Amino acid sequence: MYLWHDGQIKQENDVRISPLDHGYLYGMGVFETFRTYAGHPFLFDDHIERLQMSCAAIGIKLPYGRDDLLAAVEELCRVHGTGDLYFRLNVSAGAREIGLSIEPYEQPTVLLYAKSIGSRQMAERALETVRLPRSTPETSYRLKSHHYMNNLVAKRQLFNQEAEGLFLTKDGFICEGITSNIFWRYGERWYTPPLETGALNGITRQFLMEELPVEERLALLPQLTEADEILYTNSVQEAVAVSSLDGRTFPGLKGHGYQAVRRLFDDAVQSKWSRREKG
Repeated sequence: MYLWHDGQIKQENDVRISPLDHGYLYGMGVFETFRTYAGHPFLFDDHIERLQMSCAAIGIKLPYGRDDLLAAVEELCRVHGTGDLYFRLNVSAGAREIGLSIEPYEQPTVLLYAKSIGSRQMAERALETVRLPRSTPETSYRLKSHHYMNNLVAKRQLFNQEAEGLFLTKDGFICEGITSNIFWRYGERWYTPPLETGALNGITRQFLMEELPVEERLALLPQLTEADEILYTNSVQEAVAVSSLDGRTFPGLKGHGYQAVRRLFDDAVQSKWSRREKG
């Protein structure tokens, strides 16, 4: 695998990270995942804005600006040569002495991973409630951080490892998926859990909330099972139709709401690269 590591393209075996990096020792780090369409990173500016906000929230000084990071994406695209790519942009706090630190991290480790990704396609999967409640956010709101133990343990609890896991809060409210945000439809209106549940404010979540009539609403599991349709979103899969929830059947790919969302993405990936860009 080729990576961009602090300004240079390297093979993965050539990358060296300090054992004293506080991303490794204490989970001090954040990341973004996104993909390209026709070589262009979709919603790139939105991802970079969230990354900058996340770094500021935990005291990491990001040494690269938007243009630097876009150039890194373009360089990795050239190295890979063909096809679209999945990217993970990872910012780890950097090396410091062992012990909790309150000083800003001014020399973080920045890695940009890239790997080939298949062509866009419609997708449906089962949704399964996990027994483990969603952990509370790292700060006053959920960061896309290195703190993924809650997600990993929940993944291991799934009876069907091909399903997406559904987190509830400790009070039983719908929160989010293990790797996604959750949306459900009653009639012609879509709903999603409010951020106060501890859900991540996903970039694709934000995109859909701008394009569709979506209302944030607290909901318990029985309310979700009564929905006409359910889907989940993330930045790599776009929107995935839910075919079942804990064994109860839902429309999946046949849902007219999912089909409408799919058409929205069909248009967006060709003409609307981000809220700030027009292709």
